[in-house]
Amino acid sequence: MHLRRASTLTATLTLAAALGLSACATTVAGSAVPVAGGVSTGKTTSGKPSSTKSSTSGKKPSSTGSPTSATKPAGKVKIGTKKKTEGYEDCDVLTPEEVATAIGAKKAGEKGCVQSTEDPFAVVLFMVTFAEYEGEAREIEVGGNTAYEVKEKGGDCSVIVMLTDDPDEITPAFLASVTPIDSFDPCAVALKLATKAFEKIPNA
Repeated sequence: MHLRRASTLTATLTLAAALGLSACATTVAGSAVPVAGGVSTGKTTSGKPSSTKSSTSGKKPSSTGSPTSATKPAGKVKIGTKKKTEGYEDCDVLTPEEVATAIGAKKAGEKGCVQSTEDPFAVVLFMVTFAEYEGEAREIEVGGNTAYEVKEKGGDCSVIVMLTDDPDEITPAFLASVTPIDSFDPCAVALKLATKAFEKIPNA
């Protein structure tokens, strides 16, 4: 492994661990951009999802690191299939082999909410969380449910899939975030991972 790759991977894994590995609040800079005449076009963002520890009570977590308050996704959230948001270990939803297959990697990492692969090198973070939006995201659809793709300036990409829609709470969602150390399309991988996880999460 090249020294630069090793140090980048170590730094990324350290950052991911510091973000917290389960039941976290995700903030996406921007606001959802509804699509005219379809579900897979719109503006992408430079907003970086950030995660902070919170309770799993289903109540709106407090936003940290930003003086402005976050809002729920703009527009109506479509839920074709309601999924459970608790009663299972979200860090076990995707196996290392499934992550490696989605990336096309030759070597998988260890199981957990943060996984890494080699050849190509990548770091993946996934979890069930509560989605809040403070910026723009491209609205797409996964498994009949509203989802959002968020590209980041650093090359990372996240796909956030809504699991249920409760008007009194922030919508519970599944987050798959991909950090490419080597060159590949992280949004395509994040979509594959989010789709695979959505299929495996039990229906509500």
